[in-house]
Amino acid sequence: MKVTLKDIAEDTGLSISTVSRALKGTGQISSANEKKIFESAQKLHYPLNNRRTPINLKSSIHVAIITKFNSGEFYSSFFSGFNNAATSTNINFGLYNIYNRDVDIVDYINELRRQNFDAAVIFLSSLTEADYKRILDEVPLEFPLISAAPIATPVMDTITFDNYRGGHLVAKHFIERGYRKFGVLSGLIKKSEVLLRKSGFIDYITNFEDAEIVWDYEGDYTNETGYWAFNEFEKLAEKPRAIFSFNDSMAFSFMQMAQRKGLNIPEDIAIAGYDDLPNCQLYHPTLTSVRTDYTNLGRLVLDHLQKRLTETKNHNGYTNLIPVSLSVREST
Repeated sequence: MKVTLKDIAEDTGLSISTVSRALKGTGQISSANEKKIFESAQKLHYPLNNRRTPINLKSSIHVAIITKFNSGEFYSSFFSGFNNAATSTNINFGLYNIYNRDVDIVDYINELRRQNFDAAVIFLSSLTEADYKRILDEVPLEFPLISAAPIATPVMDTITFDNYRGGHLVAKHFIERGYRKFGVLSGLIKKSEVLLRKSGFIDYITNFEDAEIVWDYEGDYTNETGYWAFNEFEKLAEKPRAIFSFNDSMAFSFMQMAQRKGLNIPEDIAIAGYDDLPNCQLYHPTLTSVRTDYTNLGRLVLDHLQKRLTETKNHNGYTNLIPVSLSVREST
């Protein structure tokens, strides 16, 4: 038998007009009565509009992760971490790719909001302070947002990895191995995480008078960059003894080219990566890499979003840095 507004009114002891206003989201209704009405509707199996249902009564909460990704292991590991964190919760994540450079980020977020998403995680390292300010100005505060990408001057609340510490750990490890001439295979220098990783690496190296960076190659995180970087490496008159690659993909392709040319790793050239992807343990030699725990990232993001879903508040640029560690393997 079809459930009607009258059935809910009789179950709650409220008027049909009050029930109607609550379910449509029109008019002023006390939070206690609204909660009573939606609980009754759920109990009686009345079809509900997911967007109107109070967060604490929804059977599932939909969160969009907005990023710009390429094919490869990094993004599958990143997304898997968020899914692992959401196990045993009522939160579902979706990965949304801004593949078109002309896409307006504010329009994109507001469109997801209109599609009944409840919140969004922004993982776009290319965004500027001005971009974040515009997002906060033009996206309703009731739609929870959080950034998972570092920015030098954050205005949106951010949870991300301690990139500076990652560079510091690699430099410390290289020095302890006895290496003194270093190369850096970085990402695009305009990205905040690149600057932080490089700063952490350089700051530790400068503590040692006999240590120096003799090669600095700006890549773009793709496998192709690793191949191109090795070609430039071969031309160097003074070659580094150890290289810090700012992600694993570039390190893998650099190692592959080095081995094709007859170089032994780490006897001739040592290399460390960043992200500690599962393939680090499958390559030969296995790759030393900075470990970033995406499940932990997802868990902390979830905790923060859940607070924002139940309590609307302004962003203050709060930044939570998640510690990283170094997984030492055969490549160093």
